[in-house]
Amino acid sequence: MSDDLVPGDTVWQRYRKFDGRPHWQFETVYLGADEFGRWVGGFPGGICERPGLKFVSDAHWVTLLTDDWYVATFNDPTSQMRSQIYVDLASPPQWEGATARAIDLDLDVIRRFDGETFIDDEDEFAAHQVEMSYPPELIQAVRRTADALLSAVRIGVEPFATVGFEWLERVKRWN
Repeated sequence: MSDDLVPGDTVWQRYRKFDGRPHWQFETVYLGADEFGRWVGGFPGGICERPGLKFVSDAHWVTLLTDDWYVATFNDPTSQMRSQIYVDLASPPQWEGATARAIDLDLDVIRRFDGETFIDDEDEFAAHQVEMSYPPELIQAVRRTADALLSAVRIGVEPFATVGFEWLERVKRWN
C-alpha cells in the first residue's frame, strides 16, 4: 500500500479469479488502519461491477483489507443487502499506489442479518480446483482459513464482534 494514503483518499479494489479473469471491482474511500488491517468504505450510490453484472449500492459498507487470506465486508441493512458480514476468501491484496488487487478464491463466509452463518460457494470452489488447477497447498490453505473464519464469525472474534461495525458507523458519518 502506498504509505501516503490519508483518510478520504480514493482506493480502488480490483479482484480477479485464479486464472486471471476479471472479477469484482469498485471504488471506495480510505478510512484508516488498525491492528486488523486497512479499512475502506463505500456509500449508497457506489457502483459495484464484475463482468456481466453491475449494481448501484443502496447501503453503506466497510471492507477490511488484511494481510491474510481474506477480505471482510460489513454491510448496513438495506433492501439490497442480505449479508451483515461477507468474508471473501482471497489472496492478500497487492497494493499499487491506491489500488488493492487480489485473487478471489471462491469460498465466502456469510452472516445474514438474522444471524445465520455459513460457508458459501462450495460448488464453485470444487469446480475451480479442477478447472483452474488450484495447487493442493492452496486448496488446503483456503479450506483451513474458511473453517477458521466460520468459527470466528459465529462466536464473534474480533474484528467480527464490534470492531467492523465501529468502522461501519464511521463511514456512515463520513458523507
